Amino acid sequence: MPHTPRTGPHDRGRLRAAAVAACVTAVGLAGCAAETGARDGGVAPRLSPPTSASPLWPQYSPPVTPTSEPTGPGRRYLSIKDVEVPAAGLKGIPVQELLEKDPNVPKLVQAELEACPGPECGLRKPVYRDLTGDRQDELVVGLDAPAAGLTLVQVYRAFGSAVRPVLISWGPLGLTGEIFGHDLVLVSTGNDGRFTTRYRWDGNVLSAAAPQDQTGDSAQKSAAPSPPPTETPPAPAPTPTPSRTE
Repeated sequence: MPHTPRTGPHDRGRLRAAAVAACVTAVGLAGCAAETGARDGGVAPRLSPPTSASPLWPQYSPPVTPTSEPTGPGRRYLSIKDVEVPAAGLKGIPVQELLEKDPNVPKLVQAELEACPGPECGLRKPVYRDLTGDRQDELVVGLDAPAAGLTLVQVYRAFGSAVRPVLISWGPLGLTGEIFGHDLVLVSTGNDGRFTTRYRWDGNVLSAAAPQDQTGDSAQKSAAPSPPPTETPPAPAPTPTPSRTE
């Protein structure tokens, strides 16, 4: 007959300890497995919407003209004498009067203003936007000069009670623009596509942003492209590296 070994008290204690250890191990493994599943991490953080462009003249449809890129600031501009900023800010100054007294604009502008007001007036509706980040609106002026085939976009800023331009930009007829954050993006459309130039406040004027900084936050140094036209405007000179969008 086969011999069945006897188990003493010590043997039975060791068996019970082994069984308990096995149970603990099984429970631990089950707990680890549970941790690998989906867990509620709480309320998701709220995302901020990206900055979107705001057209200056949303109802304006530019004509398609031969491609030419807008010009930018070529100098620091003079303050306008005999014009003081009232308590209402730049909105309290008539735009035509501002242009007529501005020593920075050429005679071409003065000639175009002779048709204003009237059906042949090329002066667009003034636009007021904060382009310097100081929570004070600048004045954006647009003037079409069909005879010259050009459009002027000019930005004025108040300096205390004085006012002067911080951007004078000439482009092909139909030049328009958008506001992106505090940046001004000028857009010209021609046979070769759509060209944009982005301007940013540098502490003195609105200067063209370099391509690598088109969406950055740092200000660029003032560029010095061709000055605005005089009595007979030349073909608009290119600004520093504009961005092209198809």
